[in-house]
Amino acid sequence: MLAAPNGYQPLRSDGETITDAYDKKRVSVLPQQPKQSRPKVTEQNKVLVWARAAGRCTFCNLSLVEATELGEAVPIGELAHNVGWSEGSPRGKAPLPFEWRADASNLILACRNCHKPIDDGGVAGRYTVEELKRRKQEHESRIESLSAIGADRSAYVLRIVGDVRGVPAELARSTVLAATTAAGLYPRILPGSHWDSDADLDLRNRGSLNQTDFARLAREIADFTKRVHDGVRRDAVTRLAVFAFARIPLLIALGSCLDDKVSTIVFQRHRTDAMNAWTWPSNQKQIVLFQITRVRIGESLQSVTLVLNLSGTIHEQDLPTEAAATHYIYSIAPVPPAESGPTLLSSPADLASFEGILRAFLASVEADHGRLDEINVFAAVGISAAVTIGRVLMPHVSPALNVYDRRDDGTFFLALRVRR
Repeated sequence: MLAAPNGYQPLRSDGETITDAYDKKRVSVLPQQPKQSRPKVTEQNKVLVWARAAGRCTFCNLSLVEATELGEAVPIGELAHNVGWSEGSPRGKAPLPFEWRADASNLILACRNCHKPIDDGGVAGRYTVEELKRRKQEHESRIESLSAIGADRSAYVLRIVGDVRGVPAELARSTVLAATTAAGLYPRILPGSHWDSDADLDLRNRGSLNQTDFARLAREIADFTKRVHDGVRRDAVTRLAVFAFARIPLLIALGSCLDDKVSTIVFQRHRTDAMNAWTWPSNQKQIVLFQITRVRIGESLQSVTLVLNLSGTIHEQDLPTEAAATHYIYSIAPVPPAESGPTLLSSPADLASFEGILRAFLASVEADHGRLDEINVFAAVGISAAVTIGRVLMPHVSPALNVYDRRDDGTFFLALRVRR
């Protein structure tokens, strides 16, 4: 607008200059910028988000498909924006082009209970763009890993729990799922078993565990594993995932009942958090090697004692006189620099290495001592190694194992005779 001569601006009665009044009126009639409309999520992007999340909430893993009273499937999930669709919405000022805000990469599948907090003004600050992106990526990556396990990688789960000096054992579905999927396996429950219990065979609180108790519980284990053998004969069970927590003699008995014609993965309980207690660590260190040592020459070739020093060390002077006084004594222990201890076995490869040395021992004993009827066994081993001891026995060929166990005072007693 042209200024008046000499900068003179005539005043209106309200004291405002005519120029100012005209400028306000001119601005008021200028065309307004169109209001930004919410970008529409295409059907393709909806399907992508639902599929990648497997129909489960990204935050609490709740299944977001429910059945009505008539049995119809109804989706109850909601699509949450990471970067909000407008600048005024939660996290909407993050630098993401407007046309990408309705893309599947910016959308998160959530249940209503989880959707509201991440957008609520009071707590929205806790859910940054980076945090939501991380959760989306972790959830979808987990779904991808699990769904990549094919039907040919299914494994029937065998869970046996007994008393181990007051140490609790937990084998719930979530624990088994974490361990088996980490091993690339899809877990299946044995016929007649239930996921809502933490054991398929519960041997807890079943007596003082003297020699009579051990024999009785070993018979229960043998009867229980007949179900596994029945499945093998029907070709229904092609792979087993064994989770067993009990005293060493019972674990050796369990191993002797497992058919070596079926692929069997024995899991180890590690000293870690409960969820991952049975998961073999993914970081593979150098494989533990083992060595056989002849500790003492006995008086009779037919009398042999084997001491297994894996999770601890059993010294010659600890052995009861009646079990080792006239025996040839052999020991199996890790080759240095590896040392005996609770964490010695940390991978299936370590367990396979131990299995190999056991087979080599049985072969060398037969070569040096002839066909033996029995061998005394004193084992300081973890649970996976104990099951493996029983599994290496050959039916009608290997000697029986007289397995000793410790009393509370540290002395040994003959607990169980195991033969395959």
